[in-house]
Amino acid sequence: MRALITGGSSGIGWAMADELLRRGYDLVLVSRTEGRIDELRKRHPEREIRFLSHDLTRREECFLLLQETEGIDFDLFLNNAGYGDIGRFDETSLEKEIDIVGINDVATLILGKTFLLRFRKSGRGRILFVSSAASFGPAPYMSLYYATKAFVTFLVHGYHRELRDERSAVTVSLLCPGPVRTGFEKRANAHFTLPSLTPEKVARYAIPRFLKGRLEIVPGAMMKAAHLVSHFVPKRLITMALNKSAEIQTKEDAA
Repeated sequence: MRALITGGSSGIGWAMADELLRRGYDLVLVSRTEGRIDELRKRHPEREIRFLSHDLTRREECFLLLQETEGIDFDLFLNNAGYGDIGRFDETSLEKEIDIVGINDVATLILGKTFLLRFRKSGRGRILFVSSAASFGPAPYMSLYYATKAFVTFLVHGYHRELRDERSAVTVSLLCPGPVRTGFEKRANAHFTLPSLTPEKVARYAIPRFLKGRLEIVPGAMMKAAHLVSHFVPKRLITMALNKSAEIQTKEDAA
């Protein structure tokens, strides 16, 4: 059994890798740097763990990854890589936002669709797309990040229906965690005011449900409630409720 995980060297990706290794999977982990991958090798010396370095903000790197993995027989693909930013729209970097769209959406489309086609051709396979509770509604000061995750959520729901219509054995799953204690906050220049889960808790909750082919996976009681409420509350009220869900981190705060 073999799985490929993007963003697998830290955070949720690393924790999900650890869970899959415990279940007997060999892994190909993709990230820009190796991060904590050596720790996985020490924990699971009996398993094969291969690392591939790619910057998935660049579409050409996505296609290179697909070329490198074309001959490998995968059972699972976990599309986890992504990040965000926080700030007023007139202060955030357009270049950084283009990279965020590149990894959160363009890479998701390129890699997700290609693995979906590969799995569909072989008649088996499961794909996990890591979205976010941010996809439940819009929010000020993290507008782009929330929008990129809404793209992922809508895309996966559409794929799921198409697979159901053709009675395919291939499954797609959508992981939508709320705040998680990873490097996300530092990279996004943010501090979340809502309670956060650990990556390990998210992985322990998500992996069994993913392996069963569940469509929506929402860890945490608070996020489950937010998901339910989001279907009935007007978008303008959601933006008001989320207005203080994250705070911009200043240099003084970070020190």
